[in-house]
Amino acid sequence: MEHTQTQHDTTYDHDYHFTPQSAIWQINRERVLLLTGIKVLLMQIAHPLVAESVYTHSYVFDKPIKRLHRTLTLTLGMVFGTRTEVQPAINAIDAAHRPAVGRTEQATGQHPAGTVYNPRNPYQALWVFATLVEGAVSGYETLVAPLNDERKQAMLDDSRLIASWMGIPAQVVPDTYQGLLDYMQDAIESEIVIVGEKARQIAPFVSTQSIPIVKWFSYFPVQANIALLPETIRTQYGYTLSTREQQLAERAFALSRWLVPRLPDWVRFAPEYQRAIKSFPAG
Repeated sequence: MEHTQTQHDTTYDHDYHFTPQSAIWQINRERVLLLTGIKVLLMQIAHPLVAESVYTHSYVFDKPIKRLHRTLTLTLGMVFGTRTEVQPAINAIDAAHRPAVGRTEQATGQHPAGTVYNPRNPYQALWVFATLVEGAVSGYETLVAPLNDERKQAMLDDSRLIASWMGIPAQVVPDTYQGLLDYMQDAIESEIVIVGEKARQIAPFVSTQSIPIVKWFSYFPVQANIALLPETIRTQYGYTLSTREQQLAERAFALSRWLVPRLPDWVRFAPEYQRAIKSFPAG
């Protein structure tokens, strides 16, 4: 049965913000989506103000794997955590963002030098939110199975609660999933989102390519993530894919769509989801 929107009222018969039938749980429970995390991070720092925050205030250069793990842990914690567990995740994100403010040093795209950056600015946060929602939906369709328009809309509707936790006013979030895609495309075309020099410096660290031994093992997953980037963003980063590399990526995606639905649940689904589903009340 299609579940189009999670009800967020004041009466609950369980300890979670979402339900097993919600789109946000059924999409994000797929462990294979972790393989598209690099694409999402590259999309996030393609926004010059996000890149400035990360470049100046993050420990991504010193501990890239730790930062990636922390980002994934906090994100999944907000989706699958209990009401008691979600608040510490929100607090941790807020604490990390609070000092990450300042002014840009140089002009990039539509952002002149001296532009204020602040992760809690609703319009800067909206881009990050959009990459998370679009990244989950496109990752699911690429690696698991197609989604109909109703399910995509349900994913956006469920995710509005997370947008509110990110400090994004409801009226700022597009009404429809297609509207979210249009917002992202318009941001890229207008150069509100454009890959700058700092994003290009961060990219090898968020993609784990800055660590020699990891770089060797992660070559094919990274190439697959590069294949998932919009062509404009991929070009701005300076990434290129040969025809053969593109074909290999498409074959890998097709193999994933065949394999993942056939995996046993304990392999297929994220441990955060498996824990939540076990404690969710029956019925």
